[in-house]
Amino acid sequence: MSNYYEPGPLVLLQRPVALIGFLGVDQHGLGRDLAALSGLPLIEVDRWIEHAAGQSLVALVQTQGIEALRQLEDRFLAQALVARPPGVVVLGDGALIKEANLRQVLAKATLVYLKLSLASIYWKLRHQALGPHPLLLRPPESTAQLRSLLAERQGGFDQAHVTLDMDEMAPEAALRYLLDKLPQWGTARPLA
Repeated sequence: MSNYYEPGPLVLLQRPVALIGFLGVDQHGLGRDLAALSGLPLIEVDRWIEHAAGQSLVALVQTQGIEALRQLEDRFLAQALVARPPGVVVLGDGALIKEANLRQVLAKATLVYLKLSLASIYWKLRHQALGPHPLLLRPPESTAQLRSLLAERQGGFDQAHVTLDMDEMAPEAALRYLLDKLPQWGTARPLA
């Protein structure tokens, strides 16, 4: 039974697919599933930051400040976008706040924004056991607490090449959509 199991990607990308979403969206889980099912490499920029810092994102912000997080994010985002072979890159929700990062991602990757309404974000954060965010350590008391964080990020989100409305689409449907689109975006070619 030779060649029964040949690990390898189902597609070869010319440029990575970058996933981003605001709090309450599980871009990390979707990215892991997409990488596992497609055979593409996975880079989670937040995990690279935590590894380099030797602590969680929350601890990093508490001990060194938000600028330390942003500096590491800049460095690892740039590395992730040129990693070979190109694969799935999962971005933290604040990765596109800086215009330079946004320009890099738009130029070097296919950016997919996993959109969720403010009301859905609020209820997910209130009722799910999500870990703390570096800028939001407790579940929000109102949507007003989230509005400024979302507004700061929205400009980058709005420029995504692809937007998936996660209020209208189950995670499984989003995964199927992405798997189907990989060879069609002009960023991938199917393997023979």
